[in-house]
Amino acid sequence: MIRTHTALTAVVVAAGLLLGGCGSDASGTPAVPVVADASKVDMCTILTDAELIALGIEPATHKPMDQLGIVGCRWLGKPFTLRLERDEETVAEYVARRDDPAFTIFRENAVNDRAGVQLSVRPNGDQCEQLIDGGSVSLAVSVALAFSLSPPKIDPCAEALRIAEMIEPRLPQGGE
Repeated sequence: MIRTHTALTAVVVAAGLLLGGCGSDASGTPAVPVVADASKVDMCTILTDAELIALGIEPATHKPMDQLGIVGCRWLGKPFTLRLERDEETVAEYVARRDDPAFTIFRENAVNDRAGVQLSVRPNGDQCEQLIDGGSVSLAVSVALAFSLSPPKIDPCAEALRIAEMIEPRLPQGGE
């Protein structure tokens, strides 16, 4: 995919204006919310073993991943499996591709006060990914329902957002 700097800048500025209001600084320049760079966040250690267990995740199933600019870990659990990742593609870049036919779900939202996106590429609704704005990267929480003959009544998107809201306060804040 070819990405142009001008289009990306326009998307980032537009998203900033929508999320942060149309205010301006003393020079009259539109104010864009500052999101600290989260490119060094270790998504494999951002939740404690006790937190993983409380979510129904087995810490011993931890498996690191590093593929195509996506770095993180996955765990098995019941009633769902969990992936926590850092993606070199930003939330703004995902928003620019919102009409990609591969997405079966695509919703812009917020994780606490950060821009976010929920998406899925699976048509059966058993998986959802919540992206969190991390400045030069996006941070992803992916929940996929575990196989079961009698699956629990869990909304993977609601669960991914809930976990993302747990993680967000631990991320670098603007100005750090």
